[in-house]
Amino acid sequence: MSNKEGSGGFRKRKHDNFPHNQRREGKDVNSSSPVMLAFKSFQQELDARHDKYERLVKLSRDITVESKRTIFLLHRITSAPDMEDILTESEIKLDGVRQKIFQVAQELSGEDMHQFHRAITTGLQEYVEAVSFQHFIKTRSLISMEEINKQLIFTTEDSGKENKTMRKLRFREMT
Repeated sequence: MSNKEGSGGFRKRKHDNFPHNQRREGKDVNSSSPVMLAFKSFQQELDARHDKYERLVKLSRDITVESKRTIFLLHRITSAPDMEDILTESEIKLDGVRQKIFQVAQELSGEDMHQFHRAITTGLQEYVEAVSFQHFIKTRSLISMEEINKQLIFTTEDSGKENKTMRKLRFREMT
């Protein structure tokens, strides 16, 4: 056994002599100090950003699941008679996905979308795959990026006291 080890075989660390439940400084922190107030505002800002990120992750998961279900539905096309019914059903499902993407666009309105890119990328990729597959089945051609982007421009109405303005939420930059 070396000189540094005690009878238990463990080395003694510097902080082992320090009582665990006591503070090193005897001072209490003033919660109304400018520094503490600044940190509280930073904490609120970070909590709000984290909550938004989590909402976007959940929406992205929903978009991914519904897009995958649409792709699986489209794989069931075996003949021409059932093709129209399945394409109609897939369009209804994709409209639901677009509503989820609209919710994402609302969450990101006024935000730097690149800060939340990782939260929503997988859902958007799956959506593009579903739309591309549906378009290929319908037309036997590939869909262009412009056509996909056209589907991702949303118009909302902001109702003020006297004026109503139309606002377009664009989701182009993310696809």
